[in-house]
Amino acid sequence: MPIRPDTLRCIARDYSQGMTSIRGRRVQRLLQREFAGAEHVLLVQARSGAAAALGVSQSGAAFCATDGRGKHASILRWLHHSADALETRYDLLKDSLPVLGSRSVPLDGPRKRAELPASVRSLPPQARPLVIMAIQTLSALNTLD
Repeated sequence: MPIRPDTLRCIARDYSQGMTSIRGRRVQRLLQREFAGAEHVLLVQARSGAAAALGVSQSGAAFCATDGRGKHASILRWLHHSADALETRYDLLKDSLPVLGSRSVPLDGPRKRAELPASVRSLPPQARPLVIMAIQTLSALNTLD
């Protein structure tokens, strides 16, 4: 079952704190639009130390790490056990957040054994394996510690 819209709205609001008001609203809209199909969405920390959003479902996952600055924001999506992910860049300079481009990203790096971060222990038990699988995939990209 997809995440409730009001829950996703709160997560997106928390994620965009510290961004300028216009960029923050755009990033919130982007997350609400692009993560709406996820069953669980949580805030994690990217390797860079920046906040990131991770959405998981039974079929796959999505990841976004933007601070709202710059011309675009990227969302990385993949199916579980897939060899490739799709990175889509969205234009943060326009309210409609149009797609600037997409590219395939190989997921063939070594996948580290992932432990569930303490911050997500409150997730339902059925979500934990999905989060671990997503974190392992991101570790192959050196995106998430």
